[in-house]
Amino acid sequence: MPGKHSDASPLHCTLSVMPATHSNAASGNSSSTSSVYSTRLTARLAATAQQNAADTSHGSEPLPANAKQTMCSKIHRHIRSRIGTLCLLLATVVVGLTTAHSYFHGQSDTPNCGMSYSRPRYIEQTEFGRSWTRYSAKYKLYLYREGGFDVHDQPFRIPVLFVPGNAGSHKQVRSIAAASSSAFVKMVGESPHLVDEGCVGYDFFTVGLNEELTALHGYSILEQADFVNDAIRYILSLYPKTRAKHQLSQTKMALPTSVVVVGHSMGGVVARTAFTLPNHIVGSIHAIFTLSTPHNNPTASLERHVEDVYNTINQFWRRGFRNGTLDDVSLVSIAGGNLDSMINSDYAFVGDLAPSRNALSVLSSGINDVWLSLDHQSILWCAQMAHKFSAMMVRIMDARQPTQLVPLDERMAVMRELLYPSIDGEVSEGVMDKPMGSESYRYVRLADNDEVKLHPVDVRALADNSQTRSRKARALHLLPLHKEGGYNGQVVQVLYDPQLFADQPFDASQTNVQLALLSCNRNSTHNIADADVNVLCTTLSIPKVTKLPLKRDGDDPNLPVHSLHYIEYPLSLDQYEYVGIEVPAKPGIQGFLQASLTDQPQATEKTIGNTQLLVQPLTIVPDQKLGVRSRIKLNVPEDPFIVYRTKLVLRRNPATALSQEAKFGPVVRQSDGRRFESKFWYDQRTLDLAIHGRGAYLPTDSEPSNKTVS
Repeated sequence: MPGKHSDASPLHCTLSVMPATHSNAASGNSSSTSSVYSTRLTARLAATAQQNAADTSHGSEPLPANAKQTMCSKIHRHIRSRIGTLCLLLATVVVGLTTAHSYFHGQSDTPNCGMSYSRPRYIEQTEFGRSWTRYSAKYKLYLYREGGFDVHDQPFRIPVLFVPGNAGSHKQVRSIAAASSSAFVKMVGESPHLVDEGCVGYDFFTVGLNEELTALHGYSILEQADFVNDAIRYILSLYPKTRAKHQLSQTKMALPTSVVVVGHSMGGVVARTAFTLPNHIVGSIHAIFTLSTPHNNPTASLERHVEDVYNTINQFWRRGFRNGTLDDVSLVSIAGGNLDSMINSDYAFVGDLAPSRNALSVLSSGINDVWLSLDHQSILWCAQMAHKFSAMMVRIMDARQPTQLVPLDERMAVMRELLYPSIDGEVSEGVMDKPMGSESYRYVRLADNDEVKLHPVDVRALADNSQTRSRKARALHLLPLHKEGGYNGQVVQVLYDPQLFADQPFDASQTNVQLALLSCNRNSTHNIADADVNVLCTTLSIPKVTKLPLKRDGDDPNLPVHSLHYIEYPLSLDQYEYVGIEVPAKPGIQGFLQASLTDQPQATEKTIGNTQLLVQPLTIVPDQKLGVRSRIKLNVPEDPFIVYRTKLVLRRNPATALSQEAKFGPVVRQSDGRRFESKFWYDQRTLDLAIHGRGAYLPTDSEPSNKTVS
């Protein structure tokens, strides 16, 4: 058929030429021309057919072997590349989903902040204009006034300047300013004489920095720091007139020469940058408090100039403490911990920037009466944090000094007392070494309704005032210091419920209740079992009490957290027979006390590698007999990307399990070697130990550390 051909045979075309008629010359010419064209066309078609036949026969021949191998290898490479891309994509999705699940559902801490309240007024300082600063059109300065407390629009107390962080607002000062005002009113109401000692309250100033993205722009840090120096100069210029107008006390108050600076997030970096600029007045800042501030590294290194600013200010601060120019400056850094997703809390550690005499770093989870991890914003408004911060502020004020603060060593001692748990190896320095016949000795004559209980060292003293007795009744619990051939122990550990010593049923405001710890010798003319016995005792100086919170996740943040008190006291074993614990008994007051004698507490130490933990779990049994407090030290890699899941297994003595009802669940505390991170768990069997303060790319701090988790 025309237009079709077989692959086996070439295409043949035949052109038939009709015989020509010679009717005339023209027709003869035409026939001759057609014959020529027909001949040429037949030749061309024949040549085309032969070429097609040749192509067909060539295509039917098999490909060479090397050509087939090349084609197969190309196909294999293509498949492998597709599989590799698919596996990489799958791994990315798995890691992303795991990270998202860990971020949203795997946090070991839960937010539990109480809400803080304020009645703010912000008074713009309109006189702080172009004659004072070149940034007057860009930034603003405000004076905060708390409704119901501040009735004057002029500052006359102790100046404080608040610096907000990245995209922050000047209004973020309201919670800590309101809490400080409330704490001052309460303190003066209880002790009016403190006003004559320089406790006059605070004036909180705050800067509006146009909500600039300071974390992303180095020049913004420098401009804001320049403005802060100008603002401090203006603030100090106000007080010669206002202090003379508002007489605070009969005691003469000094004119302020410095301002307390509080910085949130990048505001803390701005405050430290102010020291490095030419317009800084030397001595105009003696105390800096920072909240969630990345001191060591920028959170986002998206611009080279941010890195340059960080390097410059950190080098300046290190040199400043070495050459003495910053000797009187205190730097306190408080970070939020696990819940702060904006900055890495490792960056808040300032041990590399300043010596321990001038600086401290702490996570909010270890602060007494806070005991919470805080996110980046709630560290400003969380009621628990605001109350603790204000309590610290009112205890360091002294308007009689030009700096408006107590001396450096005193204020650092106050801040360590309020921010650090005393359980971090700080047992009392005092021992029972007073000679017999000292005026501090007294006879303890036990009335008929009192009790003396003598306990072997291996039985913990347990007191429970569940029964109503007379108000004058008390119990004296004696633990013998000596045994045949040696001593029963060198340290007394006491754990008690503060309700047992309160004048009224438990109130969260009663934080100073303490037990009476005595060193005693019995009267040689009486037997210790006699009902009317004289015991010669002296009262020991009580060391700082450690508070152990009985707080679970999800507890009502508006209710006070019940805590137990713990004391650890070293003993002198030469002159005394007993250590005594005097417990009063009051109607309606219930509680318990538990004490034991032990040798100097030694930690059970284990060195653990991550590869070892991946193979199998590790079981740790304390080396010493369990006392009131036992310690386990883990030498583990301190990496913020690693969480150590720990399970607590308790085995009670069957003999005491039936006779003694458990008064509370176990309290576990995690801490590191530098007192930066401290965290409590109550009555939990599974603990997730996360470690902060030693993040990647951070310099090594100058303070010695044992790199352990306890």
